Amino acid sequence: MANFVFYKYRFEKTDERTLFDQETGEELTESSINEKFAADLASKAEKRNSLNLYDIKADKQGVTAPESYANDIRRYDSGIALLDVRNNKHKNVMPIDKMQAEQIGHYPYCLVIIDTRPDCRAILVQQKADAFKSPDAVMGLIADYCTRELGLAMLGWKFVTEKRLCLGSIWDIVKTRTTQGQDRVRSLSIVLTGKKPNENNEVDKALQMVLEKLAAPEGELKLTSDDAAKKILDDTKEDVRNTVDMLIENKYSMKISFDKSGSVEYGKEAAAVYGIADTVCEEFENGTMVMMDDGSSGFNIKIWLDTLMPEDGAHTYVEPELKKKNGRGKKK
Repeated sequence: MANFVFYKYRFEKTDERTLFDQETGEELTESSINEKFAADLASKAEKRNSLNLYDIKADKQGVTAPESYANDIRRYDSGIALLDVRNNKHKNVMPIDKMQAEQIGHYPYCLVIIDTRPDCRAILVQQKADAFKSPDAVMGLIADYCTRELGLAMLGWKFVTEKRLCLGSIWDIVKTRTTQGQDRVRSLSIVLTGKKPNENNEVDKALQMVLEKLAAPEGELKLTSDDAAKKILDDTKEDVRNTVDMLIENKYSMKISFDKSGSVEYGKEAAAVYGIADTVCEEFENGTMVMMDDGSSGFNIKIWLDTLMPEDGAHTYVEPELKKKNGRGKKK
């Protein structure tokens, strides 16, 4: 299972003048620039070119040098691109026949899904701490790439991204995914931490008491049901709804897993994180299609993305922190 943070992107005009595409002679619009973005990804995927993502990084002596990333577009199809972003790191290893550790190249990567379809315009970055500490750092690389490759500054446009947050209630997300039996909640996991319990809330006190009795600083409570006739999150039951809303209000982090559409991590004003089976990305990369509801052939990754796109009252957005630490963020 791979977990992705959801960002939506758009193109904003920064020049009041009416500017035209040098190739087609047509007026530049947000749609036409998005088409250029899609065409760029499609062209590089066809030619098997890597995206030229780079940054400037200072070493321990304060010397700066270009830091390149080996980024492969694994597949582009129908407006959807799957790529990996590899971080150029180093790690120390101890050779068997030596007494001193040696530093070797280390290139951990995370997956990125770019959905350039006109009604979507979303970028999903895999959470993978061994590659990048924050998905925002990867989003910053993608934003820099798009700005540079499309020449947005010269065209009088800019690339804007916003990170999706979960806010308030989980019921809208559950309702969207389970309407007309299209999916069901399989499990609900609640992350427990050793915070001071809310004395005015019996459920909060009980959960904290569990940790105390077991002498555990933190833990996870998981409720699972394989019986399709039973609903773990039944919003028609007032006690269930009140309990879940209380957990959110007291800032418990929760993960809701669905039978078909992966999982979503949820907490008060937390980043919306969506889970997807590894096989879905692998099938897309390999070109493996399935039968769609309308009888046509398509990819499971498209079905999954389509479940994420609807906006509702449980979502809000914030501008991500794209500036990187440790000397990163400086432009070449």
